Amino acid sequence: MIWIFNLFHIQVFILELLFCTKLKRKPCFALRFISCMMFYVVLPVAVPDGFGFKPLVVGTIPLSFMFMFVFSLIIIRISFCIGWRQLLFYGCLAHTFQHIGHCVSRFFISFYPALGSTGLNITILAVMIVLCLVVLRVRDAFIARETAELTNRNLLFFALMSTVIVYVISVSSVSVDEKPIGMTILEFFACILILFILLDAFRLRKAEQDRMIIEQLLYQEQEQHRVSHATVEIINRKCHDLKHQITALRHMDADERKKSIADLEKAVMFYDHFPKSGLESLDAILAEKSILAEQLHISIDCIIDGSRLDFVSTEDLYSLFGNALDNAIEAAAREREDVPRIITLHGVSKGKLYSIHIENPCTVSPVFENGLPCTVKDNKDYHGYGTQSMRYICNKYNGTLKASWEDGVFNLDILLPIKNQNAGDSPERTEEREQSPV
Repeated sequence: MIWIFNLFHIQVFILELLFCTKLKRKPCFALRFISCMMFYVVLPVAVPDGFGFKPLVVGTIPLSFMFMFVFSLIIIRISFCIGWRQLLFYGCLAHTFQHIGHCVSRFFISFYPALGSTGLNITILAVMIVLCLVVLRVRDAFIARETAELTNRNLLFFALMSTVIVYVISVSSVSVDEKPIGMTILEFFACILILFILLDAFRLRKAEQDRMIIEQLLYQEQEQHRVSHATVEIINRKCHDLKHQITALRHMDADERKKSIADLEKAVMFYDHFPKSGLESLDAILAEKSILAEQLHISIDCIIDGSRLDFVSTEDLYSLFGNALDNAIEAAAREREDVPRIITLHGVSKGKLYSIHIENPCTVSPVFENGLPCTVKDNKDYHGYGTQSMRYICNKYNGTLKASWEDGVFNLDILLPIKNQNAGDSPERTEEREQSPV
C-alpha cells in the first residue's frame, strides 16, 4: 500500500479528487468511479515497462506520465458534474502540488541517504498526507468558499503551460540519478511561485466579480428608486382620477352614475386583486410588480404559497422574485401587440422541496451562456447580473435554477429544499415565525 502511494499518477489523482469532493456527483457515481479507478491503478503495472512504455516515449521524454494525468481528469469528468475549464485548473494545481511533494521527498533523500527504500516510501507517504491537508485548506480558502467562474483564458493558459513545465522538470529529475540539491531547491521554489500566481490570479478574479456585483447592486438600487417612483406616480394618478370621478358623480343622472360607479369599482378591484401568498414580504414584492405590469398592459397569473418560503430571508426573496419578475415583464413588454402578454408565476411545495415556475412570452429564442440567458440590453456593464444573482441565491439554499426556451415561451424553474430555519434568516424573520400561530 505504501508503494502504491509512491506512484506519480496515484498522488496526482488523490490531490485532484480532494479539490472535487464537494462537487455534485453524477448518477451511478460508485459504479463510474470504482470501475474507472481500478483500470487507472492497474494500467501502468499491466503495461510492459510501465511509465517507460516505448510507444509513448518522444526522444528522451516519456509521455506516459502525461497520459495518466489526462486519464485522471477524464475519470473526474465522468464521475462529477464539473466543467472542463474548472477541471483543468484543479488538475494543474494538483500536478504542481505533487511535484512540490516530490521535491520535499528528495530533500530527505539528500540529507538522510541511509533511509533505504522502506524509509523513503514512508517519508513519501508522510509528505503526501501533509500535502492533502494543505490542499484541503487551499480548497476551502480559495475555491469552496464561493466558486468563481473560470472564464479567464489567460489564467487557464498559464496553468496549462506551468503544468507542462513542471512535467518536463519532473521527468528530467527522475531520469537523473544524482541531481544537485540546488536544482531540487530551485524546482521547489519554482512550483511555489506557480502556485502563488495561480491562486492569486484566482483571488483577483473573485475580487473582480465581487466588484462587478457591487456595481450591479448599486445600479439596481437606482433602478428600484425609479420603479418605486413610477409606482407612486401610478397610485397618485389613480387617486386623482378617483377624486374627479367622485366629484362628477354629484352632477350625473342615474344611468351615468351607475356606469361611473361600475368603473370606480373596477379600478378599486385592481388593488383588491393583488396576489396574496401568505407571506407579507412576498406580497409586497408581488404587489409592486403587478402595478408595474398593469402600467405596461401585462397580466400576471399568480398562484403561489408563500407560507412555505419563510426559511428564505427577505433580502433574498426580493432579489429572487424581483429579478425574475423584472426580467419577465421586460421580455413581455418587448413583444408585439398581437402576442398575449401574460406572465405565469406558480409556487408550490412538493414534499421537502419548493418548486417555483415562471414563464413569459418570448418569440425570439434567447442566447444562453453557462445555462443562463444573455442580456439583450446595450449597456452590458450593468445588466445580465440579475440571473447570476438568482443562481447564487439558489446555490446558497442548496437549490437549483434552470432556464429554458420552447415554442415562444421562456421558462424559469427554481427548486429549493424546504428548511425550518436557514442561517441567512434575520432575527426579525425568526421572531416572526416563532410568534406565528400557524
